[in-house]
Amino acid sequence: MRRRISPISPARWGRFFSRLNFRRAEECREILRWLDARPGERILDIGCGDGYYDWRISRSGAHVTGIDLHEKRLAFARRHYGGDLVEFLPLDAERADFPAGSFDKALSLCVMEHLGDDERVLANVSRAMKPGGYLTFSADSLSNDEITPEERERHQRRYAVNTFYTTDIVRDKLSRAGFEIEETRYILSSPFSLKLVRLSWKLDDFSPVLVPLRVLGYLVLGAAWKASTVFRGRKAGRPAAKGLTLLVRARKRSA
Repeated sequence: MRRRISPISPARWGRFFSRLNFRRAEECREILRWLDARPGERILDIGCGDGYYDWRISRSGAHVTGIDLHEKRLAFARRHYGGDLVEFLPLDAERADFPAGSFDKALSLCVMEHLGDDERVLANVSRAMKPGGYLTFSADSLSNDEITPEERERHQRRYAVNTFYTTDIVRDKLSRAGFEIEETRYILSSPFSLKLVRLSWKLDDFSPVLVPLRVLGYLVLGAAWKASTVFRGRKAGRPAAKGLTLLVRARKRSA
């Protein structure tokens, strides 16, 4: 049975904030599209947070297992998004030991760059997946030519980032874990998107008492980003070679 979310439930906030944060909106939309969840598939989400995206995936008829270390977020996820097709487990991805072949697919949204031992996590995920299964994830890259070393260092401290991903780095890591890259894509790669992101970083530094101003600021930035998609949609060009975020789709090798 698919869980229905009441229009007045706090769980509806997930949809609101997923659209409010323009830095995350595009990556989440594309990762879910690449995941292409199907009825009956078993899917693992590494770092599921409050569970909103797992609920969205489960609406396809897939069975989703979300793992995370944050008990408060998991409690929220279970209360608002749990159901027959979704389960949430308090597991460390570096120590998760699912039986071999437990999952058809796996995903992770903006989590890999924060892991202490990302290669161990990738190895665990590979072991838990069926041969030929797909792993899709997003991760911070900050490889834009305009990004300064100071900005990278400040971003690393502010958001607890351990690894900035590029296509070369991720190809090596995935290969050692038994995956082959099927597709990669950089997003937030234009000078205009970088200007918006720099403004959002300033908003993130606001004190808690200024949260209303921060929300208003994100609404303005989100509107500017959405308006820019009209122009970007008309402007065809080569895929970006660098960007603030890297999207990855890989397949587990059969042998």
